[in-house]
Amino acid sequence: MAFIKSLREKLHLFFTVPVSPVPLGVFRILIALFVLIQATLWYPDWLAFFGPDAWMQWEISQALVINISIHISKVAKLFSLFGLTDDQSVILFFWIYVVGAVGLLLGIFTRFWAILVWFCHYILMCSMDAYMYGVDIFLQIALFYIMLMPVAKAFSLDARLKRVNTEATWGVTLSLRVLQIHLCLAYLSAGYEKMLSKDWWNGNVLWRSLVQPDFNQFNLTWLAHEPWIPMLLSWFTMVAETGYIVAMWIPRLRVVWLAAMIMLHTGIAIFLGLWMFGLIMILLSLSAFGYDAYKDLSQSRKLFVKKSLV
Repeated sequence: MAFIKSLREKLHLFFTVPVSPVPLGVFRILIALFVLIQATLWYPDWLAFFGPDAWMQWEISQALVINISIHISKVAKLFSLFGLTDDQSVILFFWIYVVGAVGLLLGIFTRFWAILVWFCHYILMCSMDAYMYGVDIFLQIALFYIMLMPVAKAFSLDARLKRVNTEATWGVTLSLRVLQIHLCLAYLSAGYEKMLSKDWWNGNVLWRSLVQPDFNQFNLTWLAHEPWIPMLLSWFTMVAETGYIVAMWIPRLRVVWLAAMIMLHTGIAIFLGLWMFGLIMILLSLSAFGYDAYKDLSQSRKLFVKKSLV
């Protein structure tokens, strides 16, 4: 009973002792910047992705989603009441999405813009379901959290204009813990699933990905003569992902593990061409644990300086 009581108290403190709102402010800024970068990359082909005569026409993309989903054609139908054509409606929707992301970045009327950007991205996911993959799912999750969490307490115009309370509260702590635990479970699930496959242990999955035409960025066929390299990289991936749930809570390991995750996703971006996926995962880890890692580095530096002066 004493152990259970002690555990309960520790859990209570873990989720409620006020922590700095800085990580949530950084989270908002990084995700808003990501939305703007992605929108900039989309813009030249925006109508080709989402227009009525896109690569996947509305009749087809509508058939691939459930009826309750909000397809962009419904938005166009609404805008048509104001005399806009379908193409004009889709372009207007783009600028609404961008303006929302800018408002979220600046942190002015943050809650309103957060809800708008989340809703716009939801419509985009419903409208292009066949093209969506991990980056879009994680972005939607991040926007959902930003919509609900007190992300305007730091680095925002709302805070500067005193429209929000900037004090650290248990709500900030709970929000940050939810983000941290979500990432830990996501990586644990990914790492554990990889460990169940012998093709991950012998490096075959990584090898096939590196030479597959859809992902191939460099001529890496020479790895066929050095099978130990993809095998070791596969082991590194499994250890990094599975160990994330433990290492990120240990100050002496957190900085090293965060650096390892950045290396992992940078490698995915460079060698598989999945730049946006690699970027969103790096930004999520930096948002969740970057501030703690920064404090760990600062503390280590202070101890080093103190020992040097002795």
